Amino acid sequence: MMIPPRNSRSTNKVRGTVSLGGVEVSRWDSTLLKKRIGLVLNDVRTITDTAEFLSGLTIEEILDPMDGPLQTSSPGSREHHAMNTALQMVGLSSSLLPRLTTKLATVVTANEAELAPSPLRPRCYALSPAEWSKLLLARVLTQALYDHGSQSSLQGTVLLLDDTTIFMSEVEEARLLRTLKRSGAATVMTSHKWASGRWADQIVVVKDGAIVERGTHEDLLRLGPQQSFYAAKWQTMLTDN
Repeated sequence: MMIPPRNSRSTNKVRGTVSLGGVEVSRWDSTLLKKRIGLVLNDVRTITDTAEFLSGLTIEEILDPMDGPLQTSSPGSREHHAMNTALQMVGLSSSLLPRLTTKLATVVTANEAELAPSPLRPRCYALSPAEWSKLLLARVLTQALYDHGSQSSLQGTVLLLDDTTIFMSEVEEARLLRTLKRSGAATVMTSHKWASGRWADQIVVVKDGAIVERGTHEDLLRLGPQQSFYAAKWQTMLTDN
């Protein structure tokens, strides 16, 4: 699930509390809450399965925000502003779009078989796993920007990103996280890449399903590898490199 469906329902929590803006989530208006949250889930099959499901659509159709009148939108419309801003945020506006002669109207695919010319379908452009990962993130950001009603600000939006930078280089990841910070969105990101901690305002280290430490990158490194699991991982990473 890449974006919470408008009519989705969630199970009640078993224990603990989850609050947003100091208000327990069960007290929020569900429609308003879903407009405030952007969700990207990732596991070994999510990107592959979603890419296959969306193959054969244009970039514009993939990014089309729910509740947005795509069929009547124009290059200057609110929908297109959200799409273009999201593509800039993830870096595809400079790395992918310049190679596409039809830009947002390009049909993309994850299936090599669809690249063969056929009179029954339009010509497709194959995206790499890294490009699909960025496009799916851009899809969530497009919806968040559209729901927010702003061309660039996501102030008041919460982004829950599960290992979304797994295919990105350190440079691309740093650029994305700086961009998300400037947008004003509150971003909670899980990652198996220890280097990602440098860009976080707050790091929460989870081991065997439990929180073992939290703090800033500098605070945890200052504890040293003997007292900090995070610092020990950093030392190992630097030694291996």
